Amino acid sequence: MTMVCTPSSNWQGTEQDGSRWTVQQVSVLMKLGKDPLVVRTATVLRAGEITHENWTMPTPKVRVELPCLAITKDGKRAKVVLPSGWTQWMELPRGR
Repeated sequence: MTMVCTPSSNWQGTEQDGSRWTVQQVSVLMKLGKDPLVVRTATVLRAGEITHENWTMPTPKVRVELPCLAITKDGKRAKVVLPSGWTQWMELPRGR
């Protein structure tokens, strides 16, 4: 029996040598017929890490580039593939 440990967060995945995407992201892209080397990307904001210095403050926002599957007509949201392979609609930051 093979045990598979799932990520504890959708922002975690298995790094793949020679690729900017995780193994899970590449798997999803390949299943959808998208080439991971030339797939469109979207930059989204996510909460940063809490550190000893800023534990009392709201976490800073961090820009993350992810593979993009679709963008709404108004350009405000994108369907992206998170590092765990989960797909999710996310707000795009203004002034991208």
